[in-house]
Amino acid sequence: MTRRDRNIAIGSALLAALIMISYAWLDRPAAFFCQGLDPIVIQIFQWITELRKSTGYLIGFFLLFVFSKYYLRRQIAANRSFFLFSAVALSGLITDLIKPVVGRLRPNLLMEADLYGFHPFRIGYDYNSLPSGHATTVFALAAALSLFFPRWRLPLFSFAVVVGLSRLVVGAHYTSDVLAGAYVGVMTVFLLLVVCRYRGYRLGLAQDGDHAR
Repeated sequence: MTRRDRNIAIGSALLAALIMISYAWLDRPAAFFCQGLDPIVIQIFQWITELRKSTGYLIGFFLLFVFSKYYLRRQIAANRSFFLFSAVALSGLITDLIKPVVGRLRPNLLMEADLYGFHPFRIGYDYNSLPSGHATTVFALAAALSLFFPRWRLPLFSFAVVVGLSRLVVGAHYTSDVLAGAYVGVMTVFLLLVVCRYRGYRLGLAQDGDHAR
């Protein structure tokens, strides 16, 4: 096992433990706390949470791919655009496949009917809380962009954390849902990077010996 593989295994185990701890002790108190916040605070996070939507990112990255490949004719720029598109699209698809299998109840059912837990293989908004799809999107976006702009890693992940937090404040998800979504997003980017390196798909990363052009 390489050092990178060992770090991923350790990180995955720690995050899995954190998700379970959150489910057992943090999710419900945090949900009730957020429900009691000042309406102005909740409204601010309602605006912030709109940044979570994947559609705009997908359209933007696809158009950037077409522009870079066929107008600018810059292959690495086109590869990067397609990598970003793939990171958002694939992570979202993975999340959508997990949701109905897990069947995590949404916070609104806790507030309205004191229901909490899982109902696997249930379809519908109230039963697809984990992972948070929108947390998946913003963390995949932050992880992918930070590969190309490492100096912006801190603000990129800070943006993802704030948008993820907004999903708690507006009552759409629990803490563990956001943590799971963040994991799916980041791991999707990592796996895409592994595939790109294996297939020789150039992204202009310094560690790969490429130079963006």
